[in-house]
Amino acid sequence: MSSPLKILGFAILLSGSLVVSANPAPQQKLALADCIRIALEKHQSLNVSEASVAMAEAQYQQAMSAYWPRIAAEVNASRADQDRTFKMQGQFDLPPALGGAVASLAQGQGLPPAQVQAIQQGLAQPVPINMDIKLFDRDMVTSSLNLTYPIFTGMKREAIVGQAEKGVKIAEEGRRKTNLEIVRDVKKYYYAAQFAIQMEQLADDTLERFKALEDLTERLYQHGSMRVKKTDYLRTKTTTAITRTMRSEAQYARELAHEALGNAMGQEWDASYSLAEAVDASPLSGELKQLVDSAHTFNPDIQQLKLAVQISDDQITEARSGYYPMIGFQAEVHDIQTDYKSGLTNAVNRDGWTIGIGMQWNLFDGFQTTGKVNQAKAQQRKLESQQVLLDQGIALQVKQQFLSIKSASTQTKDSQEAVGYASENRKLHVRAYQDELVETKDVIEAQIVETFAQGTHYRSRYALEMGLLSLEYLLGSNVGELNQTR
Repeated sequence: MSSPLKILGFAILLSGSLVVSANPAPQQKLALADCIRIALEKHQSLNVSEASVAMAEAQYQQAMSAYWPRIAAEVNASRADQDRTFKMQGQFDLPPALGGAVASLAQGQGLPPAQVQAIQQGLAQPVPINMDIKLFDRDMVTSSLNLTYPIFTGMKREAIVGQAEKGVKIAEEGRRKTNLEIVRDVKKYYYAAQFAIQMEQLADDTLERFKALEDLTERLYQHGSMRVKKTDYLRTKTTTAITRTMRSEAQYARELAHEALGNAMGQEWDASYSLAEAVDASPLSGELKQLVDSAHTFNPDIQQLKLAVQISDDQITEARSGYYPMIGFQAEVHDIQTDYKSGLTNAVNRDGWTIGIGMQWNLFDGFQTTGKVNQAKAQQRKLESQQVLLDQGIALQVKQQFLSIKSASTQTKDSQEAVGYASENRKLHVRAYQDELVETKDVIEAQIVETFAQGTHYRSRYALEMGLLSLEYLLGSNVGELNQTR
């Protein structure tokens, strides 16, 4: 490295030390586990899924209320415009035996036969009646306590409770899916940030090597080397300038990936932190069939659809309840407060209780129940077909990720070997160039090949990490945990 570059490097180190001394608080360095923990604590989508679970549990409580009796208290105070009366109007006939008894009594009193006969004829005529009878007072206060309890609902109650119970499980699977999505996003942006950091560091290293090559070419050219011409010197300066541009792009990509990771963690836009060096991804050891079986067992989308198929069974049972009668028990205790002591509000009727059993059975409803049953069965067939399609689709995606991981794993190993060869090749070319044994373009080519090999290695590692996290999301479980259960 030339003396100006040494001075520049010393200045950068000095400025960095001044910044640290001015701001003594250490910057937070986060590993992948820390990023996931922060995201699971702060991400707002978790509140949405928690609210969904709470709503499902509340609906389950509502459904379970059908197993309890309903007790209701009711108090009514009323004032009518006038007293409530019953009008009795018409006529009635006296029984013939009454006329004979009166005649016998009259004869015993010594009345003349003509009068006795007149009395008998009068009693034989209809007696007219026209009167108003007061039933209720205009002011009345009634209170009652009612109890109702369904005895038999045609399995409708059990079906509704079953649907609500499975609804809670669906909400819980939705919450688990949200957690998986958050972990997937954090891992995706974390690995992207790590990849961007590696590419930026690679660009820095490449730029430093090209600067050193540029200085070496300049010295050789100025000292009258027969193998180094001005075109070689210009070629090295052009390559250095292009590499500087690539480094700026890598720096921008690193900053953008860093902000994307902070957003995925739910961090504030001005939060300051750095990332710890990532651990190399573990190779995939599971077999394809085991991975597909695991996805069918743990994938939240598949589990939710399975629960939806089970709910359709309860919906069919609920629809069939229309074929059966509804039987219920009812009891009531009542009390009437009024100043009127006669009529229907006499001492006997002022308070009391009733108890009974009722039944309602729709003998014919215009085939409405049949239509509901057919609709529920069709819905079940639809969900079952969707479940088959989803199982096949998830299996295909698992297979795709499985092949992608295998390919990326092989590329990682091969590219790591290529990096070693390219590094050794570059070092040999630099030493040979110092002794003027190779052309400038050969040294530049060796530098570019090493950078390309290192970049290919980073890309293959990143592809491997992306494949693993995508596979974990499809499986609904960690691949490492799956390997431990084998």
